[in-house]
Amino acid sequence: MANNSIWVSTDLVLANTKYGENERILIMTGDSVDLIEAVADVAAEVHIYDINFSTLKRLRHYIRHENVQFFDDVYPSGEIEYDTAIVFVPKGRDFGRAQMWSAINSLKTGGDLFIVGPNKGGAKSLIKDAEEAFGNCQVMDYKKSHRVAVTRKENDHYEYPADWGAIPTEKQFLSIETEMGTIEVATQPGVFSWQELDEGTAYLLDDLVFRDAKTALDIGCGYGIIGALLASKMEHVTLSDNNLLAVSCAKATIERNNISNATVIASDIYSEFDANNQFDLIISNPPFHRGFEMQTDVTHKIITRAPDYLAAGGRLVLVANAFLKYEEVMQEAFGESGIRQKNEKFKIMEGILP
Repeated sequence: MANNSIWVSTDLVLANTKYGENERILIMTGDSVDLIEAVADVAAEVHIYDINFSTLKRLRHYIRHENVQFFDDVYPSGEIEYDTAIVFVPKGRDFGRAQMWSAINSLKTGGDLFIVGPNKGGAKSLIKDAEEAFGNCQVMDYKKSHRVAVTRKENDHYEYPADWGAIPTEKQFLSIETEMGTIEVATQPGVFSWQELDEGTAYLLDDLVFRDAKTALDIGCGYGIIGALLASKMEHVTLSDNNLLAVSCAKATIERNNISNATVIASDIYSEFDANNQFDLIISNPPFHRGFEMQTDVTHKIITRAPDYLAAGGRLVLVANAFLKYEEVMQEAFGESGIRQKNEKFKIMEGILP
């Protein structure tokens, strides 16, 4: 969601909500500092959940209100009840359903769930879903192609609509066949390509060359399929992702496959690593979207900083959409680099540290 969209959504929420001084408020995003601070100035407690590790890390440093708490789980446990919950429409309808489902189940009976976001980002669809699932969802206000709606929790228990599939806050397991073997992975909405193996990863796995690598780092590991398969070929593999749902799923994938030589951590690219972390191989299928916006800066950081975390002779291998121009960045970072494979959709790039 672009910053302008966040500002519009924040204004809509603040213009249409009121908070009591003894109330506990749930906000299912950390994207709006203005909203968090404004609510914290009034309410007794404000609890923040977010899918991004980097967002929570930044907020913990920035927000100084003692009545604001941040949680590393993406969804509330249900042990705490809230008077009001706020959901900013995320990318992906299934993930949006997951957020509002967890939010409504965390409310007190009589509490209000607010859903806000841009029309083009899926606000209309999610509001319609809330009406179907909970029996009511009233649009309150509009502004610059955004809308805010409210659902009042009228029942102690709701049934998740059967035609929506499995409850999206719970992990599912998929069996996936690859050139490196068949593996069972844990997945759920909010994780990249959560319902199937994406074409880019499949293309990368088909061309993977290990050489004499003994340690590897899988950046942007998703539900952990690359790292889990690498673990069978190496002494140790580290999997990392900025997406906390992906981290949780990758840990479940490692456990499901009884892998003992792999570690999964939350990290914003290399943020949780230091110069002592040296790998023979860094591998990635990096994202090029954040929310609704296309971005390539994540891949640029993966490439330019990779030499700091590679052992002598170590390699960076990544798969990218064929139209994305990373060749010059790879050349500047490694000198010795090139395209290993390429088709109409994807290319596999490799940089070798001298």
